[in-house]
Amino acid sequence: MLDLKRTWIFVFGFVFLVLSIVSAVAQVDTPAVCLIGDHPGLPESDAQTAALLVCDELRKQGISITDPVYEAPASANAYRVVLRRLGEKIIVRLSQENPIGTIITERQLTLANIEEMILAAPRLVDALVHNKPIDDTVDMETVTEQEARELRKISGESMWNVGILGTFVPGTDIAAEPGYEWGWSYQTPAYAVGTEFRSSGSDGDEDSDDFSFFAWSIGGRYFFNKQNISPYVGGGFSIINVSYEAKEKRPVRHQPSFAPWGYDDPYNNEESKSKLGAYGVAGIEALRLTESRLKLELRIDRPFFSLPSKDIMPITFGIFFSRNYIPGSGCLF
Repeated sequence: MLDLKRTWIFVFGFVFLVLSIVSAVAQVDTPAVCLIGDHPGLPESDAQTAALLVCDELRKQGISITDPVYEAPASANAYRVVLRRLGEKIIVRLSQENPIGTIITERQLTLANIEEMILAAPRLVDALVHNKPIDDTVDMETVTEQEARELRKISGESMWNVGILGTFVPGTDIAAEPGYEWGWSYQTPAYAVGTEFRSSGSDGDEDSDDFSFFAWSIGGRYFFNKQNISPYVGGGFSIINVSYEAKEKRPVRHQPSFAPWGYDDPYNNEESKSKLGAYGVAGIEALRLTESRLKLELRIDRPFFSLPSKDIMPITFGIFFSRNYIPGSGCLF
């Protein structure tokens, strides 16, 4: 009785093993189905050719697959090609389903026209089979029109600007020293970036200090509204050159008896440095709805250095005019 029971167990085990092997072999020998998916608004010939191109690429990857068909058994391993229109563009999606309706993986690409399917088929198959992002399959010969489209940008305008300003240096007798600025900026309704060169200072009188200030700056500004008049703040970095000469008086020791107490020639001690610095600005810009601009601006420059005898931090206040510049127009203003 025991031997009979073992015999039946052996028989059932052997049959189960044989059936498993046969099923596996049959599954390996059964080719995948190349399935023509939905394609509303596209001719049947285009849909069939698109599926044929994809299936040919799958064969090149070593995948056994049928010719394109419209239907497949529910348990089949299928590669489905779906085409859908979006205006003039065509969205093509390749998916692997096993069984039908259960998506294992898929990839999608947007085409400008159905002819780009010739470029898209190898990329879709490569991305699907090797589990790559579709963007990693592009090269110089397979880029689509959609991928090569011109990127849209927020509109802006180029502005040339000039201005006059006065410079004040706390802790010295430098006050309202005249200067000028010229530069270029690119403006959007909310932001502006640009570069400018400014110079200020003059030789002082006999009883006043000499001062000169040069700065080349790059930075940006933020406008608080998009109306015709807007306050703004900004800042940036500069290459700054500061020169300062303090003039001191010395009493005259040998003065004629008929002359009052006097002074010799001024005693000069000039100091100069050029290094990096930062700046901050605040101001108001007007006429923003026209091609020209007028602004009032307060600016503080903070050099990342000090002169041997004094810490110089120029503060300027000025008025500036800007004008929209179109390259190729032949005129700055």
